[in-house]
Amino acid sequence: METPLVDVVIPHLDDAERLAECLALLGEQSYPAERFRVIVVDNGSQRPLDALIARFPGVVLAEEAEKGCGSARNRGAALSTGDVLAFTDSDCRPDRDWLTNGVRRLTHHQADIVGGGIAVFAADEARPTDAELFDKVFGFEQERYERRKSFAAGANIMVPRSVFAAVGPFRNGQLPEDLEWGRRAAAMGFRIGFAADAVIRHPARRTWLELARKIDRTTWHARNYMAERPWFRLRWAAYTAAMATPPLWKATKILASPALSGWGQRWRTLRTLVRVRTYRVGRMLGYLVEG
Repeated sequence: METPLVDVVIPHLDDAERLAECLALLGEQSYPAERFRVIVVDNGSQRPLDALIARFPGVVLAEEAEKGCGSARNRGAALSTGDVLAFTDSDCRPDRDWLTNGVRRLTHHQADIVGGGIAVFAADEARPTDAELFDKVFGFEQERYERRKSFAAGANIMVPRSVFAAVGPFRNGQLPEDLEWGRRAAAMGFRIGFAADAVIRHPARRTWLELARKIDRTTWHARNYMAERPWFRLRWAAYTAAMATPPLWKATKILASPALSGWGQRWRTLRTLVRVRTYRVGRMLGYLVEG
């Protein structure tokens, strides 16, 4: 079987330094260099990327005026000509065998869509912050997303271009675009598989403010996604009540997590978990009152 042509699509917004590192690592892939290309879709950065992109021959630079990762990914997909689309983000560090292992899962027909592993790392592994410890455990639970929620995080998705065309573009703006797209694909009968060895590495959120911003965004997206269906207030109230219960399974995951070292880090992560859940419930109650 001929090695599939792959288009790697990377949304970008004001993140040139990490994009350069991502592109450099893509240049070291074990996948044959002549069988993949990279499409960077800039989403309105303040500084032009032309000089940076010129350092990486063969990388295509496009622009998308509509804000949002979904729109940027759709733009890249529209420009693609290969057999497979591989989506990642500008702040990600792909392992050398990322493309090789992910594409293998597709070509062996083990899945119609692949969500690869996402390993979260701290800026200083010797001195991780509380937020980084929490994000190392819960930042990207890719295998759980695939098995229990029928989607893969947009930072690491591989899909045949024909399947992407059948499912349709990502919805952008006020919804969790990767979750909505994955569930739309699953409803059409496409199989979403987890490839633990198709790994990209993602930086952890370092501060409580960064965690809170993520909670604000994901809670808002969840509210909008659920509001598209009947009985929103009743279902949102039940969801809020469930979120307010003690997170015992998450606590168990913290205690068993290989991403943490020693009881000190586990205690700090448990403490952050309580803070995160309390904050999230407060945000959810606010949307319940607003309707």
